[in-house]
Amino acid sequence: MFTRTTLSFIIASLLTCSHSVTGQFDHCLRPSGCHGDDCCFNVVSKTGPICDPIPGCASLFPNDCCRNARPVHTDYGIFYGYAIQLDTAFGYEESGQRYLEIWRGIPYARPPTRENNLRFRRPVQLPQGRSKYDATYFRDDCPQPDAGLTAEATVWTTSPHEWARRVPLRQTEGGWHTNNEDCLYMNIYVLNETTSSDGARQPSSRKKLPVLVVFDGMDHLTGTGNRYPGHALAQLGLVVVFVNYRLGPFGYLATDIPPGLDTGSDDSADVVRGNYALWDQVMALKFIRENIHLWLGDKNQVTVLGHGSAAADVALHLLSTRSGLRDPPLFHRAVLLSGADQMEGGFIQNPEEPMAYTVKLAQQVGCDAPSRRQMLDCLRARTASELATAAGQTRIHRPNWRTKPWAPTMDGDFLTADPKVLWESGQFAQIPLIGGLNHNDGSLWALSSLLTLNNRTLLNETMSSFLVFNETDVTPSDNFTGLSRAVHFEAFRKMTRTDFAMDPEFLAESLIQEYTDWSNPDDPVRRWAAYSEAWSDRLIGSGLIRTLRYHSQMNASDSSGRRLNRTQFYVFAYQSPADPWTPILGSYWGSQLPFLFGLPRLALRKTRDELELEWPRDLDIHPAPHPYSELDRNMTDYMLFLISNFVKSGNATPISVRNLTWDSYRPDNRTYLWLNLTTGYEESRTGRSDLEQQGLGAGFDLRQNFRVQKYAYWNRLYTIQLEWQPRFSLPMPTPAYVEHYQIAALSLSGILAVFGMLLIALLILWCRRRKLLAY
Repeated sequence: MFTRTTLSFIIASLLTCSHSVTGQFDHCLRPSGCHGDDCCFNVVSKTGPICDPIPGCASLFPNDCCRNARPVHTDYGIFYGYAIQLDTAFGYEESGQRYLEIWRGIPYARPPTRENNLRFRRPVQLPQGRSKYDATYFRDDCPQPDAGLTAEATVWTTSPHEWARRVPLRQTEGGWHTNNEDCLYMNIYVLNETTSSDGARQPSSRKKLPVLVVFDGMDHLTGTGNRYPGHALAQLGLVVVFVNYRLGPFGYLATDIPPGLDTGSDDSADVVRGNYALWDQVMALKFIRENIHLWLGDKNQVTVLGHGSAAADVALHLLSTRSGLRDPPLFHRAVLLSGADQMEGGFIQNPEEPMAYTVKLAQQVGCDAPSRRQMLDCLRARTASELATAAGQTRIHRPNWRTKPWAPTMDGDFLTADPKVLWESGQFAQIPLIGGLNHNDGSLWALSSLLTLNNRTLLNETMSSFLVFNETDVTPSDNFTGLSRAVHFEAFRKMTRTDFAMDPEFLAESLIQEYTDWSNPDDPVRRWAAYSEAWSDRLIGSGLIRTLRYHSQMNASDSSGRRLNRTQFYVFAYQSPADPWTPILGSYWGSQLPFLFGLPRLALRKTRDELELEWPRDLDIHPAPHPYSELDRNMTDYMLFLISNFVKSGNATPISVRNLTWDSYRPDNRTYLWLNLTTGYEESRTGRSDLEQQGLGAGFDLRQNFRVQKYAYWNRLYTIQLEWQPRFSLPMPTPAYVEHYQIAALSLSGILAVFGMLLIALLILWCRRRKLLAY
């Protein structure tokens, strides 16, 4: 059993400064005393004056004048961030020695805009110069479908992307950033412990800090790095970087490559290779490798973390000579959260499909043209809003369920072969890798699918059971009753029809057979849980486990020649009492992020009124609907402990956690770390039979064989079932000799018809002739 002493040690080692994390955000962005003389200070209009003392006249002003400004001089310009004093609870002070330093909106490439003629092209490096950048505010998100904060609830609830914007990190109106093609920016958080009394950037130790780079995405269509606070992770001794990159068609649109075209050549007016999002990420990683030392970071200790579809991108970086296999590599460890390249939509597997999606998008926005060049010119001329909105509705009618429109493809440069071929041939970066998922990753998609049922009666039944609608917002229903049999079958039938199954009725029955709790088949709540699990297994788990299996077969060895395995797998099953959605959605997609980024620690010792004031103002997100509990803080401490240690050393558990050391995932044992805490976690597992019946153990465990049978169904059987012919008998083919008789009969009938018409004509002529002779 995990001891209180060990827990105290972990918490103390994690957040010795947790008291100072509280409320330390942007209070000192505009200090007094620096607004007096344009001679000595350059004024940036966006956020007010940011002081840049000119040598020779800085002495005219008070010593504390704009001391919280943090200029970083690079070859591409001077980036002005700001500092937060951590020694007290009230922002900047002259005598402070511990600062959290923040830069928001640092450009890493030229804007890939229509006006710059860089749409559907690889990113271009920033020009060198001495321009001054105001790095104190978030830049716009990259273009993506967006219903808007004021959209009616009956509209946005049909989209899992809109759910992800509202739970669990609920964005404010100010945090609902506008979309703009000029979006290639990053945000940096770093702890600076100084030895001077004036707070200057003089590190007390020349030792560089490990770097964590975070990419976010959902279906390669939506995502942003602007809504995640790096305050807690940075105080654990990391440089935390959040990167925005192009999404949807702006990042993944591609055409086919004509035969004979040099695969290493750049794009042209006729050819768009795609993977621009991946090239954006490469450009960001190059910028980090070149400049991160200026932010106290170590370029040789870079960990990349991808969440959602960005995890698929990170997995592909492991296969590319442009990043993971580059010499020297652009990163050294990787984390895949709720995604991988082998998941549905992680990679476009059929080479003819990118062009089909491009043509479909062109038709949607009125760019259907006779030539490829004209079509691409038209797409480049359309507004970003037009393309982003249409991209959310793009679909082609082909029976390939693993395909989604906007995803990486084989371009002959970033990816030289199919990822499966590269994995199986061992052509991947053999570095430490963690893969993790939420126990109910698919529940947002599952709920959204129910709210798009065509049967009005079943739709109303579902809405009343799950949700309470209030114009632009919804709350979970207190009278949640689960799924009826009729809704269960109709939902699976809709799934199979969307996948263009040859026999959707039969396949729906097969899915019900696979996803019914046969120990209690009449329980509607368990029926909903099983339906949600089907989406989780299909979208995330079955693909992630394939990638982990590939990576676990690496050939790396230590100095003594022993074979190393650097693959680890975890399942996050914690359901916070502060989150009202967990009773229905479970541990849903993104629900681990508040704990990974330490939000319960940031809320410590704050009143509700203070949180409602400070978080929207300083973080652009709303606090959780209910106060975080001690259990929440314990969970965030564990998550911070695991991720920070992995970034620093490649070992998430240098000391045991809850009396266990995280074993690696191997094909022969399939070990994973089960992450969960409940109010009864001090009790034995048998003391929580209600949780055990649902597979939700009451504590941390090392387990094996997570959902292997279900994953095998999606990876092996479902794709075969899609092509099974309907069960009813088709009409017997007509024998050849009967066809000959039919042809002869038709020919004879035609001849007789002609003779009949001629005979009638002759009779008419004969009758007329007789009448004339009679007169």
